[in-house]
Amino acid sequence: MGQLSETQIKAIKTGPKEFFLNDGDNLFLRVRDTGKAWVYRYEKDGKTVKLGLGPYPAVTLAQARAKAYEANSLRADGQDLKEVRRQKEERERAARLNTFELLARAWVASAKKDREWSNGYADKVIRHLEIHIFPWVGDRPIDTIAPTEIVRCLHRIKDRGNLETAQRVREAVQHVYQYAVDLGALEPAKNFVNKRTGGLPSPRSRHYAAITDPGQLGQLLRDIRDYNGAFITRCALRLAPMVFQRPGQLRLSEWQDIDLDRELWRCPPEKMKMREWQKRDIRTPAHLVPLPRQATVLLRDLHPLTGPTGPVFRSMSRRSEKSRYISDNTINAALRSMGYDTKEQITGHGFRATARTMIREHLGWDRDVIERHLAHVSDEELGGSYDRATFLVQRKTMVQQWADFLDDLEAGKMPVEEGNVRRFVRPPARPALYG
Repeated sequence: MGQLSETQIKAIKTGPKEFFLNDGDNLFLRVRDTGKAWVYRYEKDGKTVKLGLGPYPAVTLAQARAKAYEANSLRADGQDLKEVRRQKEERERAARLNTFELLARAWVASAKKDREWSNGYADKVIRHLEIHIFPWVGDRPIDTIAPTEIVRCLHRIKDRGNLETAQRVREAVQHVYQYAVDLGALEPAKNFVNKRTGGLPSPRSRHYAAITDPGQLGQLLRDIRDYNGAFITRCALRLAPMVFQRPGQLRLSEWQDIDLDRELWRCPPEKMKMREWQKRDIRTPAHLVPLPRQATVLLRDLHPLTGPTGPVFRSMSRRSEKSRYISDNTINAALRSMGYDTKEQITGHGFRATARTMIREHLGWDRDVIERHLAHVSDEELGGSYDRATFLVQRKTMVQQWADFLDDLEAGKMPVEEGNVRRFVRPPARPALYG
């Protein structure tokens, strides 16, 4: 059959059976029930290779012949047509993602998938960029942004006293620039963002505020006992120092994971602090938290209000699925309402450091047992399940001693060490300042 004409093509009827019409020079019209389309077909290494050139009539006969002529020329030069097409698609994609904001959002989406970021972490990264970078250079093609513009953005953050945030934003921007290079949207020579950009000093190491003085801890426990806020919040406040687990882990606890009869709290991997792939790995064991008697009594008091299923610390003011639990700021807000500085004195996360320090110092427990209860991996981790079973009985004894110790501190007794024996005494009454 000779070359096709527009009249012939329009007259051809589509049907359930697919067939090809040859226009010459490796150009074919494919006809099937879904319509007509142009195909460039050739032989390579004994195999037939097909490249789509677009549907008819969106791609006219003249346009299809021009594309076929270009393909023949490329093959004559020894070029791989599929590789040429791939590179062209990459260039077109880079052209579509030429602004900093578009590239940043594409990078976050890619990193979320490839690195298995959690939704919360991905949202946090993009929010930092939305606040600190996008308003100044977000709508600009990335290859037109001057180094000084990025530096000024970083210094705005630093000058507000948020050095750690500035460091995190710089790291994110560095990844965006590298992503642009990998995508072909930026020449490698123009990737000026690195760990020295902005001349930011290293952030000062800062730990969570925690109380390690027995007298101060006793006063805090009495303040928590007398807290006149919501009953659910008071229960969370009283339980936090007893079990010394992460605030998020405590906040997201559910009744179906707590066995009051066995005095055991099972924390599933998805509620723990670990990488996303570990959370989804069925081999990752749950973290078991033995409960002291005082914690069990407290939970039994709370059970009629928020049980028997669902969140232990249920939000009573909101009903949406995302807000079923108390806020992640509830405990710290309660501490502040009692007059405590959550940056310098005590924070919800600081109860872990309080317990870790004082259990070692005043109760003499082995570091490995404490670290296991904190859900920290030991330095010589050989078999997680075996170690967990070994330390569970010991941790049960430890947390009971710790809860009893807290009761003594709350009652105003102070620990006195006499050799290897610890006893509690009440401090002498303070003399009145005024008669």
